[in-house]
Amino acid sequence: MESLLESIPETMEELLVNASRLVKKSKKVYAFSHIDADGITALAIVALMLEREGKSFEWKNIHQINSESILQIEEEVRTYNSDLVILSDFGTGQIDLVKKHIVGIKGLESVIILDHHLPTTDEVISEPVLTPDSLIEINPSQHGLSGSYDLSGSGTAFLLAYFVSQNNVDLSELAVVGATGDMQDYYGRGFVGLNKEIVELGEDSGHLKVTRDLTFFGIHTRPLPYLLQYATDPYLPGLTGAEEASFAFFEDRDIDIKSDGEWRTWVDLETDNKQSVIQGIIQIVLESYSDPRIAQGIVGDVIVLSNRPPKTEMRSAKEFSTLLNACGRNKRPEIGVRLCMGNSEAFDEGRILLQQHRTNLAMALRRLETDGFEEKPGMYIVNDPVTPDTIIGIVIGMAQGSMIIPIDRPVIGISTNTTDDSPLVKLSGRAHKSLIERGVNLKEVFVEVAEQLNISYETLVAEAGGHPMAAGAFIQKPQLDEFLEITSSKLVKYLGMNK
Repeated sequence: MESLLESIPETMEELLVNASRLVKKSKKVYAFSHIDADGITALAIVALMLEREGKSFEWKNIHQINSESILQIEEEVRTYNSDLVILSDFGTGQIDLVKKHIVGIKGLESVIILDHHLPTTDEVISEPVLTPDSLIEINPSQHGLSGSYDLSGSGTAFLLAYFVSQNNVDLSELAVVGATGDMQDYYGRGFVGLNKEIVELGEDSGHLKVTRDLTFFGIHTRPLPYLLQYATDPYLPGLTGAEEASFAFFEDRDIDIKSDGEWRTWVDLETDNKQSVIQGIIQIVLESYSDPRIAQGIVGDVIVLSNRPPKTEMRSAKEFSTLLNACGRNKRPEIGVRLCMGNSEAFDEGRILLQQHRTNLAMALRRLETDGFEEKPGMYIVNDPVTPDTIIGIVIGMAQGSMIIPIDRPVIGISTNTTDDSPLVKLSGRAHKSLIERGVNLKEVFVEVAEQLNISYETLVAEAGGHPMAAGAFIQKPQLDEFLEITSSKLVKYLGMNK
């Protein structure tokens, strides 16, 4: 506990103290958050905090704050007559919209932003001036920390909940799930910064456990052969997508895949059997790839949620985050929030959405394999009018993870199948960790291009945000090609400068 508190920068701690005071004195609160796993867990943390404080509150997931959705948020706040609004996992990149449409609403005393995304400007404030109570923004990137690795949106929400009451220590579990969904553990290499402190707090309080284990998705739920057949990070040549070979892999090592007629999962195996499988997987990777570093993430930190039901998608942080993503990406994020808050019916609904999510991803990947992708200078383009904007980013990430698309350049997915039939086109960009290490920053590129177009057209035609490795943008259709051309030229410079 002390270690976490001591690790929080003083300027950030002062904001958290001020924000917790506002929460305690509030009477009617409206909380909004994003639809991915990090946003869902952040909202659940905020809702549980408010519930425990006995506050009247409403909550809602929003796909993104932009010039359209901010009007919906404004209407909701006015209708509910809120005296406090809490925005989690977004808000920093849309601060001007928040100031224009939310701050100053009659009866609304304060707005709290709990975000981890970079500001829209290049300036990162190391010692921000404390804002008036009308708007408090808490973001690790403004205090010398990384919003990509040190702290997620749900982690920022947890810090507020913990400052409100240390009885909220159990919510550390949800913060870790959200950070995992945001890939802040850096592909199984372990958490750092405040994320690490939150993990240790969760361990000390008995809510989670960190073990060194196979980092593949499904170690708690997938039958052994399907654990390998559906492995994509990394792609296993000869096993991924090959059912017979995946069965044979275990037979060759005299490992029973069933016990008493029931499928065995990874967590059922003894240590010596696990070691045999891991050695076999590493051998396949080393023989298949020229870069031996690809094998580094096969074994890593695996976070087990000690108080969640065994052999369910809620038992590990990785699978729980995927379950929540399935809710959000199928346009039912509220089910994920209810699930986090302990609603058993929501778990059943969530599992159905998870199956639908997997089906949608599989179909999108098959379309990609059939229709291919476009190669442009500095990037690859996936233009799929069928895939919804809620999963296009996941699809292109999986496509690079499974080697359908090379990882030597960023990949950009284009979706016109947008939430609420928006007239805007959604772009999602992904850059492999090796490109990030070379200095590529997708968020920076997208924001620069959007600002350039907005200035050129003297009106709002594009909005962008995100992280260096995963960024997004909403663009008016007539300006799509121009956005891509400028992005291409900037990425060429990035890659050329860092060769």
